[in-house]
Amino acid sequence: MEARCLCFTVHSASNLINVRKFGEMKVYAKVSIAGKSECTEPDLVKSINPEWNKMFTFIVPEYNIIQAQGKIYVKIELICKRSLSRDKYVGEVNLSLDSQSPRSCNTCVVDRSGSNFGTLMYSSVLSDKLIVMDSSPSKDYNNKVNIAQIAATLVGAVATGAAAFAGN
Repeated sequence: MEARCLCFTVHSASNLINVRKFGEMKVYAKVSIAGKSECTEPDLVKSINPEWNKMFTFIVPEYNIIQAQGKIYVKIELICKRSLSRDKYVGEVNLSLDSQSPRSCNTCVVDRSGSNFGTLMYSSVLSDKLIVMDSSPSKDYNNKVNIAQIAATLVGAVATGAAAFAGN
């Protein structure tokens, strides 16, 4: 299966509107790409200006990118962790990453029911096409690529992108 490795880093959010009536917000981010989701740990300290600097690695099948006309759709939901009741939705960001631009760093608006609920900072690095090895044994390893190796090589590129983002 042809796919691409997307290293996506959710850095921080700022000026979020407090959705709690009492106490400080403990916000985490849920990143969804190509039908898979990953979450950061809640920031227990910074309330309306949480920081995570958490990198996730997603495998995006090439046919998903082709079907979306060269785009990779990313949904980031910001959620307030609560102890005594269900977690509370803060807002979300919906991104459309261009597969022709392998690196991106950006700040975008957090939306909640059409209102601006703060900003979110992220960066991403997209690999070239690769052939993903399935879990079954195969005799032909020459054209197969280990996802962990690809992800490890992209970490340096993500760090470079994060440094460029911090320099802005």
